[in-house]
Amino acid sequence: MNMEKIEGKVAKILDEYSIVINVGRDKDVVDGMVFVVFVQSDDEIKNPDSGEVLGKLEHVKDYVFVAHVQDKFSTCVAGEKEASSREAASQGVQTLSGAMMAESMSAKPRSSKISTEKLNVNTSQVTGVPQLGPISVGDRVRAVEISE
Repeated sequence: MNMEKIEGKVAKILDEYSIVINVGRDKDVVDGMVFVVFVQSDDEIKNPDSGEVLGKLEHVKDYVFVAHVQDKFSTCVAGEKEASSREAASQGVQTLSGAMMAESMSAKPRSSKISTEKLNVNTSQVTGVPQLGPISVGDRVRAVEISE
């Protein structure tokens, strides 16, 4: 199964802890699967050497975990950042790996391994990062493949 191909949108916001996405069992979604919630920039990124359009920048809002799968949609929740080994064993290897990946790639880094030091960049070329805002109905989602 290639999770990179599983894409959908936020269909409903249940509360501050859970959302519904418009992909489910019919698209091979399973419990514990990790999805990234993102918005795509309107600006095209170009190769500075060839001028080739490389694509559009995706801005990550958050990562969510599938808690319950139905035929055509799934309920997702924020992942626990730390789980005891007993809980991790009961949830399976994929969920633990997903939690570890979400922690390391979270839109809100909490790890001391991620530097907060500024880069030495040409400030005249800074275009700015858009304000992302909260997760909203219609935001795009994509399954994240977990590498073991």
